[in-house]
Formats: sequence, structure tokens, C-alpha cells
Amino acid sequence: MRTGSVSGAAELLNLTQSAASKALAQAEHAFGLVLFKRAGGRLVHTREAEQLFVQTTELFSQVENVERLTRKLKRNPQDHLRIGCLPSLSLGLLPGIVGEFRARYPGVSLEVVTGNGDELVENLVRREIDISIGFDMPAHPALEKLPLGDIPIVHLARAAGTAPAAGTAGGIRLAELEPAQWIGIGGSDPLAQCIRDAWPGLEESPTNPMLETRSYYVAAAFAREGTGFAIVDKFTAQAIASDMDVRPIEPALSIPAVAFHIASDVRSLAFNAFVDCLKTRF
Repeated sequence: MRTGSVSGAAELLNLTQSAASKALAQAEHAFGLVLFKRAGGRLVHTREAEQLFVQTTELFSQVENVERLTRKLKRNPQDHLRIGCLPSLSLGLLPGIVGEFRARYPGVSLEVVTGNGDELVENLVRREIDISIGFDMPAHPALEKLPLGDIPIVHLARAAGTAPAAGTAGGIRLAELEPAQWIGIGGSDPLAQCIRDAWPGLEESPTNPMLETRSYYVAAAFAREGTGFAIVDKFTAQAIASDMDVRPIEPALSIPAVAFHIASDVRSLAFNAFVDCLKTRF
């Protein structure tokens, strides 16, 4: 079905063509069905084969998941932890936590990958990572959510010559900001949605953000150049904005941080210890 020929199937499966032909004949005999017919020198699948293919595709996908889990177990998950994290948190939050964790558990090796929230959920479902750290979002039904704490949201702008040191300036109200100068975060990003929900009158405003990006760090970089202002989480600001004017939002605005993992998995000692470090940091 995938290659369109017996020879192609034989190559895909690392078999001889005669062995592939024999396997197909045995399958048709066992099912009592004709799965392929030859027409004009080509192999054409039957209606029955098409329906079976839908089911077997799902079956083979589950087999691949089992193979991935087997490889994971061979590496001894008690001694190896794979962590997925948003890029902003991986720079502003994760280094301190990893340092603390390694000091307490030097025998556990760590692997860190970054991506957006949807990518990390997909990585979890495919069992390519053990835990995902990010902002709160609707989860896959196979995942369990572990609340970690709330991250303050701050205003970032280019520092003027007389501006206070980063993080010491007075707060800024969203209603006082000009949307036309906002470097926004596009798409369905949870942080961007939190800002839109809290910004009075933004939905009714005819003005769109003057610039949109999908990266908090890119937004901050544009703000540093004076292109406009950015609104990001505190960890992004701590990691990139040491030379910028950082102000809290008033009234205080924050976004929940969570960790996701496969709900059906038994948590390893390494997993529980790392989550404890996360919660302690928050």
C-alpha cells in the first residue's frame, strides 16, 4: 500500500521480492480475501485492502510506541530524565533548577529539548520526553497536568538614558499603553491570550500590534532596539533584558506554569525529584 509494488515493499522490509510475494499470498490466504490485483502491469489495491490498511496503520503506530518505550526502559529511566521546555523557560528558569537537581542527584543524567507548547505535547505523546514544562494550555487526554506556580508578566522597553535599573521602575497599566507600539506574540500562544484577555478595550481597538512574532526573545530583541515595547514573562525578562527597562504590569498579571507527563506512566524517583526542584524554585 505504501510503495505501490511488491518490489518496493520488499526493499522497505529488507526482504527478497519472492519472500515479499509469498508473505502477501499467505496474508490473502489467511484472510480469505483478495488484497491486490494487477491491472496494466500495475499492482492495484482492492476495497478490502483499503479498509484493512486504515486499521493496520493504527496498529503499527501502537507497535512503534511500544518499541520506543522499550528503548527508553533499556536506558534505565531511573538514571536518565528527558525534559522538554519552552525556550524562554529553558534559559530563564531551567539552568538554576538543573544545577540544584544535579547537586542533589549527581547520578541522574539529563537531556533537555526545547519547543513550543504543541510540539512538547506531541513529543510527550510519542514518549520522546518524560516531562514538559511550559505555560498552562489544554492538554492531550493522555497527559496529566502538574501545577507549578504563577509567573509574573512584565513590560519591556528600551532603556532611556535616565531610566531606572531593570526591574526597579514603577508599574505600568495595560490601559495606558498604545497598542500600535506593541510587539505582540502571534498565534494561540497562552501568554499572548492572557495579555489580550487582560488588556481593557484591546478587542475593540481597530489597531493591531505594530509587529508580531512567535518568540518572546525576538519580541524582546525588537524592544531593545526601540522598535516598540514587548510584554513577556518574568523569566524571559531576567534572561535577556538586563540592559532594558523592565516594569511590572498593574494590576499584577501572571500566567500559570505547569508540567505535563503521561498520565498512565509510573513516575520514576528522578522524575519526582525534578518536579520537587521545580516547585521549590517557584
